[in-house]
Amino acid sequence: MPFEAYKLYQEYEPDKYKTSTQKKAEGVLKEAETLRQTQGKETGLETVEFQEAKELFGEDLLGPEEIEKTWGFRPDEIPEIPFSREELERAKEMGQMLLLRVEQTEDGKPMSLEAINDILVKKWKKEGKGEILKTADGWKNWIGEDRFKKEAPRSGWALVSKDLLPDSTSKNYIEQTDVIIKTLREEAFKDVEVPEEYEEAIREFEANKDRLTKLMSTNWQEAAKQLSELKITKLTRQIFPEAIYDVAMYHDRHNKRMLSGKYTWTASLSPDGALVNLGYFDSEGVSGHWGAPGGRRGDLGVSLSRRL
Repeated sequence: MPFEAYKLYQEYEPDKYKTSTQKKAEGVLKEAETLRQTQGKETGLETVEFQEAKELFGEDLLGPEEIEKTWGFRPDEIPEIPFSREELERAKEMGQMLLLRVEQTEDGKPMSLEAINDILVKKWKKEGKGEILKTADGWKNWIGEDRFKKEAPRSGWALVSKDLLPDSTSKNYIEQTDVIIKTLREEAFKDVEVPEEYEEAIREFEANKDRLTKLMSTNWQEAAKQLSELKITKLTRQIFPEAIYDVAMYHDRHNKRMLSGKYTWTASLSPDGALVNLGYFDSEGVSGHWGAPGGRRGDLGVSLSRRL
């Protein structure tokens, strides 16, 4: 084989022999890393590596390994954990878990209620863990076949409460949102600056709160629609496939049922325009109900689910 002299010089002048595309790609990656580090310094909050988060949360971290054990595959790409060390420490104190959601199954289909049920029904029967849905046909008929087969969790890391927020039961949807905002300010972001994304969402809610309160008594379906579209709702409440994905993973890994004897009010609308609440997770599975936003029930609260 002829001697390729340029390879010798590559060791000493590596940049000289890189293509323009390689140089551009490396430049973009370098800029992104510099920006990430700069943002961390500006906020005073450092990002957290996976192993560090695992040590902090223990069994309350449900990541790639737990996904493989529950759903039968390991995700190809694992996103960075978007929360700071301070946020994770507070979340742990608040009784939250750190969970990675995936929106597709191993074969690329949506991680829908249909997929969740298909994966778990035989697995749980063998392991004596009961059912996940009460019943699959009941959910399909209620939520609609298309959503049952296609609607999936939003992928990424989330901090999820394992129980309802204290003082969130016996409150209507708007009153529950007040509890969420109080929890964010006094617990999740205590002694640190509230991220602008959340401040913007809080301002939007407070600017529309009185109007939406009146709308609940005159046109509750329109009020439900507008409440479901608020930024604070999308940032802090689960959609129904996420709520079922979350309780399913926790039960599969720890044989413990979240939302036992209680319901959480989600960000999802039912086919008739009401807001979906679900829970009462027992051996027969998770039950689903709907409610007008002005309603109140003693067994209906909200689980905080934070994502970015």
